[in-house]
Amino acid sequence: MNRTREWDLVPNDILTILDESGGLNAKVFSLVRLKLLASLSVLGPDGATYRELRAALDISDGVLYANLNVLKEMGYLASEKIVSEGKELELYTITPEGLGEWERIRTWLCRFLHCGA
Repeated sequence: MNRTREWDLVPNDILTILDESGGLNAKVFSLVRLKLLASLSVLGPDGATYRELRAALDISDGVLYANLNVLKEMGYLASEKIVSEGKELELYTITPEGLGEWERIRTWLCRFLHCGA
């Protein structure tokens, strides 16, 4: 079978959905970053501390720190120092931009996964 013929077998709806991925931020497409955005989107303005994120998502310190900083640099997360039980902690929340990007990604992923069903 030649190459052109093989591409004829790919359903148009899958190709259309893949084409739509161009509007998404490729820097967000890592499992850790998706977990962070998904978790913080559910928590809303209450956010989560570094410790809570590390424990809940079972992510090592280095990986968590690096990915939180990337998302902050992109403007998707905000952080502030808080004091809890006499200890200074870093609290992370999702920004409106981060929530918008998460919603775009979530919608695209749902369409992509449904298409493969």
